[in-house]
Parts: sequence; structure tokens; C-alpha cells
Amino acid sequence: MPEATFWFSPPFRDWIGQRTVTVRWDGYLTLREALRRLAEEYPGFRHHMFANDLKQDNFNNVAAVLMDGNFLALDSVIPDQATVDVFTPLAGGVVRTIDVPPGVALSHIRMGRLLFDLRLKATPA
Repeated sequence: MPEATFWFSPPFRDWIGQRTVTVRWDGYLTLREALRRLAEEYPGFRHHMFANDLKQDNFNNVAAVLMDGNFLALDSVIPDQATVDVFTPLAGGVVRTIDVPPGVALSHIRMGRLLFDLRLKATPA
């Protein structure tokens, strides 16, 4: 029987009561169906995720779901043995230039299960 592991960041983790959940299915499974199954089992998750129906535009404001570094849409098919990461969506930001002293190497920032590369260039003032 196919299965996938769903990993949840806060606040989803709080609504479900655990960090990971394994979902099993017959045939194929879309993200939409996986979320419906989770909503049936976890009332707190259902209350927050299905408050305004589960349409793609509404969903994009509630969660960012990634699998192998790619964002998933509600109708994306989840393959067997997948790890699906559910985060709160992040948007915006400001590009800032900072001076980095010679010999200082900043290269990675980890946020949960995501790893970001930082490439900073030192420039004379």
C-alpha cells in the first residue's frame, strides 16, 4: 500500500498535535484528498484549513506545500514514499546590502527542513 510522510511546521503542527503524519492510500492520492483525510482525523486542522472551502487561491494564503523542493498545487499527485513539507506561506522581503569583513564566510541558513544558500559579496565602503 503506498504511503507518504507529511511534515508540519507550526501552526499546522499545533492543529494536528504532532510533527509528522503518515498517510496511506490505494490507487493514487492528490494533495487535496490527503488534506481532506487529515481534516477528518484532526478537528483543529479541519477548522483552520477548511474555514473558507478548499480552493487553490484560498489555500495559497494558508499553506505552502513542498515536495522535493517543488511547490504542490491541490491537484498534485503524491507519489509513494514521498515526504511532503507543509509550511506557512512566506512572501515579500527586502534586499539589503551588508558589509562582510574579509575572511567571514556566511553560506547557509536553515529554516525547519529548508536550507537556503547565502552568497554575500564584501564591498568596500
